[in-house]
Amino acid sequence: MWYVIWTSTGSEEKTVEAVKSLRVSNRCFVPRRVVPIKRGGKWITMQKPLFPGYIFTDAEDPEELAIEVRKIEGFHQVLNVEKEFYPLSGKEEELVENMYLKEGLFDMSEGLIEGDKIIVTSGPLVGLEGNIKKLARHKRLAYLEFDMFDQIVKATVGLEIVEKK
Repeated sequence: MWYVIWTSTGSEEKTVEAVKSLRVSNRCFVPRRVVPIKRGGKWITMQKPLFPGYIFTDAEDPEELAIEVRKIEGFHQVLNVEKEFYPLSGKEEELVENMYLKEGLFDMSEGLIEGDKIIVTSGPLVGLEGNIKKLARHKRLAYLEFDMFDQIVKATVGLEIVEKK
């Protein structure tokens, strides 16, 4: 089952390596997003954390995971509700599993606009059109909202609109 560890923003990769060294988790990663940035008149892509300050790990024993994570330098915590560690829900777990299979990378997507409807034609946003809350066409960005960790989590990902009908 997948669990979420909260860590300091900017120290996600370091925390992943520390969790892997503890051997309490089979898989651990930082979901990353590919975003376009215009530099010197040219578009380049950069990778940034999809959910800054959060890493995802699977574990058989969340209690042992929580105990071991506390040994890592800095403040870290396995997210929980009322002292109960809980795994991600089915829909959340499916999203995280798909990201893990793609090496944690939420790549650029392509789509089109038909009337006032956004249709994603390729990339990881296919099927997630309902999560798009805002679109910045000229910046090639989509602003998403996910219901995760018992709260609304916002993320910005790359989405290039190639056609408008």
